[in-house]
Amino acid sequence: MGKSIQLGKIFGIPFRLDYSWFLIFIFITVLLSLSVFPSGYDWSTGYYWLVGIATSLLFFASVVAHELAHSLVGRREGIPAKSITLFFFGGIAHIGKEASRPTTELRMAAAGPLCSIALAGIFYGISLLSSGNEYVAALTGWLAFINGILAIFNMIPGFPLDGGRVLRSIIWLVTGNYMRATRIATMSGYGVSYLLILGGIIILILMGWLDGLWFIFLGFFLYSAARMTYRQTTLRESLKGFTAQDVMTRDFPRVPRHLTIMELVNGTLLTTSSQCFLVTDGERVVGSLTMQQVKEVHREYWDLTTTGQAMTPVENLKMVQPSDEALSILERMDEENLELVAVVREGRLIGMIPRDDLIRFSQRLRELKM
Repeated sequence: MGKSIQLGKIFGIPFRLDYSWFLIFIFITVLLSLSVFPSGYDWSTGYYWLVGIATSLLFFASVVAHELAHSLVGRREGIPAKSITLFFFGGIAHIGKEASRPTTELRMAAAGPLCSIALAGIFYGISLLSSGNEYVAALTGWLAFINGILAIFNMIPGFPLDGGRVLRSIIWLVTGNYMRATRIATMSGYGVSYLLILGGIIILILMGWLDGLWFIFLGFFLYSAARMTYRQTTLRESLKGFTAQDVMTRDFPRVPRHLTIMELVNGTLLTTSSQCFLVTDGERVVGSLTMQQVKEVHREYWDLTTTGQAMTPVENLKMVQPSDEALSILERMDEENLELVAVVREGRLIGMIPRDDLIRFSQRLRELKM
C-alpha cells in the first residue's frame, strides 16, 4: 500500500483510505450501475447510479465492520489496533503486536468472518422485508450475497487470510510450536495463491472472461502478503531471549546543539553510518537527532536550523530499562510509531536503540539462524 488519507477515528482507531481504494470503489460502482442492477431491474439511469453508489459505499462499510471486529476483539485481548485502512484488495487492520496465545489469535481471526456472516443475515432479512421497495431490496440483496462471499473467501485456509490465521492458531494449539504453525499456515497460503493464479489463467484463456485477471492479481497479492508476513514473524521471533542491553548502541556520534543542519550534513553525517546523533551542551547530553529528523528539515532551512532545534529533548525520549525484552521494545515502537528509545539505568542514559538498528539486528540473527 502507498499513501493514504485519514478520515477520522472509529472507537478510537484511526480510519484511513489508501489512494488505491478509489479505483476499486469506481470499479464496483460502475459494475453495479451498468451491469448488475440493469440485468435484473427496469429503472431509470439515474436510479441505477444512485443505488449503485449507495450499495458500493455500504459494501465498504461492511469491510470496515469486518476489520473493526478483528480490532475490537484484539483490544479486549490486550492487543491494540494502530489503524484500519481500506485499499484496492479490501481492508486491513494494523495491530501493534501478534497474539501471544493460540486461543487469542483464534478469537481475533474468527471475529471478522463472523461479523460478515452476521451482516449477510441482517441484509438478507431486510431484503425479505423490503419486497415492496425494489431499490432497497436490490441493494440489501446484493449486500447479503457479497458479505456471504466475503466471509467464505476469508475463511479459505491461506495465510495471512483469516482462515489461514485460524489454521495457524489450531496447529499452534495442538503442537505448542508457534513457528511450526506459522510455517505450515504460510505453505498453505502459498498453495492457495498458486491455485488462484492457475484458476485465473484457465478462466482467462479457456473461457475468455476478464474475471480471470482478478483471480491472478489476487493470487499474486496473497503470495506476496504470505511471504512478507512470514518474514516479519521470523524477524520478531529471532529477538526472543534478547534484552535492551543486548541490542542497544552505546557509542553514538556527538554533535553540539549550536551546530547547523548544513554543518552536520557536510561534516559528521557524511562520514558516519550512524542513523542517530547525541546532541550535547558542553559535556551534557541534551537530546537525540535521527536521520529522519534531519530529512524533515527543508533544505532551504539547513543554514538556519540547529541540531538543538531539530532534536528530541532528553526528557521527551521514550525510556526503557536494560532488562526489558527486545521483542516487547520493537512491539512498543511499532505501536507508538517510535524511531528511537533511550535505555536508562538508575536515571542515567547508557544507550540508545534506533528502530532501524533493531530490525537489522534481528535480520542478522535470522541470517545466522540463531
